[in-house]
Amino acid sequence: MAEELNERAELEALSKEEILDCFEGALFEHVTEGEEMPELAELTIALGLKGFVNAKLAHREKDELIDLFLGGDKAIVELIDHAAEQGLLEE
Repeated sequence: MAEELNERAELEALSKEEILDCFEGALFEHVTEGEEMPELAELTIALGLKGFVNAKLAHREKDELIDLFLGGDKAIVELIDHAAEQGLLEE
């Protein structure tokens, strides 16, 4: 109980953005290091890909999507660019 109170006090001292960063880090650690739920990693990947498709591709015209789909590595480059925009890649 005392440990939970200390942890709560530490979190209350943080800004909302800092708490969200903590969430992201804790979830990443749980997904990448957790052996008890390997399907959680697959779910996380699918969620990230769905977010990418919705954020970066859904607004495009059908012909542009077909060209991108057939363009091989072009979609991967766009995925990496999106990751960089989200601050997920170190410079």
